[in-house]
Amino acid sequence: MNEKSTRPAVSAEDLHFPNDRRMMDPPGHNPGPPILTDVLVDGVPAKAGIGVFGTWSERIVLIFENEHPKYGKEWGTKYYMFDENEPGKVNWGHNGDSFRIEIIETDQS
Repeated sequence: MNEKSTRPAVSAEDLHFPNDRRMMDPPGHNPGPPILTDVLVDGVPAKAGIGVFGTWSERIVLIFENEHPKYGKEWGTKYYMFDENEPGKVNWGHNGDSFRIEIIETDQS
């Protein structure tokens, strides 16, 4: 079996992507598609990124390899916070929802 080595994402800095596009970027600026991080969300493989994605405010976005039972194929929110007491736990929304996110280690991680 090919077990993946992971570590918990502990802050937004773990998932910021290097080529984010901002609203105030000069016209014609196109950094290409977001370079997202390989992760496990509640054990389900996905790509994740935190950035403004061409808008005014920061958000977290998850794109799953296969549909997640709760979050579907793609999911995002501006209302999230990494739990300071539980590494890898992300609280989101206004109703006490959360998920666990682990970064899949690669040679570049």
